[in-house]
Amino acid sequence: MPDTPQDRCFWTETARPAPHHPALSGDVTADVAIIGGGIVGAVTARLLKDRGLTVALVEAGRIGHGVTGRSTAKVTAQHALFLQRIEDQHGADAARTYAEANRAGVALVGELAGRHGLACDLEPADSYVYATRAEEADRLEAERAAALRAGLAMELVADPGLPFPVTAALRLPVQLQFQPADFVAGLAATIPGDGSFVFEHSRATDWDKDRVETDGGTIAARHVVMATHLPLGQVGMFYAHTHPHMHAVMAATVDEARAPAGMYITAGEPKRSIRRHRGASGETVLILTGPTFKHGRPEDEEAAFGELEAFAREHFGYSGGGWRWSNEDYGPRDGLPYVGWAGGEGDSLLVATGFDAWGLSNGAAAGRIVADLCQERENGWAKLFDASRHSLKGLGKFAKDQAEVASDLIGGHLRSYPDLESAGALAEGDVVEIDGSKAGIYRDDGGRLRAVSVACTHMGCAMGWNPVDRTWDCPCHGSRFAADGKVVHGPAVTPLEPVALSELEEAGA
Repeated sequence: MPDTPQDRCFWTETARPAPHHPALSGDVTADVAIIGGGIVGAVTARLLKDRGLTVALVEAGRIGHGVTGRSTAKVTAQHALFLQRIEDQHGADAARTYAEANRAGVALVGELAGRHGLACDLEPADSYVYATRAEEADRLEAERAAALRAGLAMELVADPGLPFPVTAALRLPVQLQFQPADFVAGLAATIPGDGSFVFEHSRATDWDKDRVETDGGTIAARHVVMATHLPLGQVGMFYAHTHPHMHAVMAATVDEARAPAGMYITAGEPKRSIRRHRGASGETVLILTGPTFKHGRPEDEEAAFGELEAFAREHFGYSGGGWRWSNEDYGPRDGLPYVGWAGGEGDSLLVATGFDAWGLSNGAAAGRIVADLCQERENGWAKLFDASRHSLKGLGKFAKDQAEVASDLIGGHLRSYPDLESAGALAEGDVVEIDGSKAGIYRDDGGRLRAVSVACTHMGCAMGWNPVDRTWDCPCHGSRFAADGKVVHGPAVTPLEPVALSELEEAGA
């Protein structure tokens, strides 16, 4: 692995002190129960409370420290080259609706931050898609034309302010960037009171359309919203309609003169995302995202981070250190997010998933859709994003992804270490076979070797080790578990089973 410190997320490590909300203890009642304390959950809860409803927001960990708090924190309606793809697959009206929803999502983030005085480093920034090869410039022109038809005034520029040559760039002015963990935590802090609640460290273990259960108690509600990145368990079978992928992310202090002022993403490969942030002491921090890779593939992850750090050294004077973490996203089968009733209007859970790396503007817009559906209000975006739709678009890629999933279910991609008696031959992240089952090795806080089953508790897929975040990651449906087997996030809800390593313990490992 490259030499940047592991298991560190810049946003969560540098977040401002935020209120600690209690764990759910006992039973409560609210109009709407919301599972998941990211941007969708917090925005939905705030909008519903503004309309006079009571809400109970329940989060398995800390508010704002999940997927939202590990993003690049770009709040923009410019989503690389999405609009021409949506227009090709779904038509010009669909592209126009998608653009309108995301433009409104950006505005909603700014409005909520201003109205509630959220200290989240919110600032305007121009958004750019840039090309480094001549053939990519034509794709930028096609996206510009699609954007104009969709009501987004993008313009082609020759110099976007990057410290390396580009052939062209497409600019959407005056978007937003912020500290995502601070935004979500600050917004959630406005919710408790007057019959509304926020609970942390309260993992949902069971649910229905009118209740949520945790180990500490139950929330009874008229509606339940599952704002958990991917719906938990078998809800809506969204794990079969999306494909998970990971991103390599890093943050590093750089010379301000070498840090561009906008938010940037490549038009082609290799994938690069760039933005800067002003640290608490005034230092300039560059946030970089690199190639995507499959969950549980440590070799691919190592290559992604190595490539990203080489890019930072070459163009921005990066000299080591900083923060390094991974984040995940789900691509929807037909290219559009799933937001709304999971399985039938008004008679199921409400969900929001499949934002495909653009979860901040989409997430805020989803909060408005879900809030409207809870109150049976008309929403002009709901039909396009309808979570219960059954589209054949994108089925070819979906079939290919499912073939890879099948191979993971059958055999996995994990290394096998049969010499269980030799403690010195094992390291954290290795996999051994014990009684015919695969077990993953980790070290506990005392440095002793321990093991857990690496069969995902969602559907039994063989998982792989993520050495950056020290997690077991599922390549099939994106569940993630801490080294000791605790669920980080679903769709799995049950922790991994511990596996005895008596031979190693006797050896004093």
